[in-house]
Amino acid sequence: MEDKLLEEIKSKLISIMPEESEINIGFQGIKFYRRNNAEKSHICMQCPCIIFVANGEKHTHISSENFIFKKGYYNITYIDYPVASFFYSISENNPYLSVYMPVDNSVITEIIKDINHIPAKIFKGISENKADNKLLAAYSRLIDLYNKPDEISFMAQLIIKEIYYRILIGPVGADLKALYTFGSQSNKIYQAVEFIKDNYKEYLHIDDIASKVNMAPSTFFRNFKAITMMSPLQYQKRLRLYEAQRLMLAESITASDAAYTVGYESITQFTREYKKLFHSSPARNIKEIINGKAAPA
Repeated sequence: MEDKLLEEIKSKLISIMPEESEINIGFQGIKFYRRNNAEKSHICMQCPCIIFVANGEKHTHISSENFIFKKGYYNITYIDYPVASFFYSISENNPYLSVYMPVDNSVITEIIKDINHIPAKIFKGISENKADNKLLAAYSRLIDLYNKPDEISFMAQLIIKEIYYRILIGPVGADLKALYTFGSQSNKIYQAVEFIKDNYKEYLHIDDIASKVNMAPSTFFRNFKAITMMSPLQYQKRLRLYEAQRLMLAESITASDAAYTVGYESITQFTREYKKLFHSSPARNIKEIINGKAAPA
């Protein structure tokens, strides 16, 4: 039954996207993706989202860890992550197909209030689980709405809530409740991530961030790295570099102006760290993106 549903979903997405493309359905940021080229890599800051893979395979690298997004599985990220991804074993006849859905905190909060168990352990802010028949059926009905524009505004919100419900009654639900429960270890790290995002341009000291979330510095550092897979300062550095790239692309400012804007005091350091992340100098990287030879953040 699962194989049949997956094949139906695959056929529907191919019908909607006969060529490599990215389609925004026009409701709550949901997108359909088709990729044919396994050689294309993508470096970006991935916001909290749910990605359901209908076909193909996507490999995602976060810090020093690798994750494989497989056919028939959904992947949920709980916090913003700087990621590098590439597609594996795909072609025009066997494309990568997925449904992207930004995490809606209000829907999650509404559903997880009825979940009793809160895990004490610290967990990675990303997980992968196999989609069962009921979840596959919900995704299939969501995809059908693409050809029913008059129904999207009403029906999509019902199906989206069902998708969240199906996911949250599984193992992910308890982890997310911990993340959103004030005072839990996971929630403290979530608060720290939000603080760093809001203050990424400033000089940050680990002890000060730990104090803000009422954690001992050593415990904070250990737990932050367990969830984000990088240190707080590494996380801040990635935020700066991705924002600098965005500024150079969107506002056409120079590398030096971008560096100072995001908080760097040394252009040399900025260039060195930018090249280490994007494998190219700032000017060359932006030129490659404009010419279609590299993927933007």
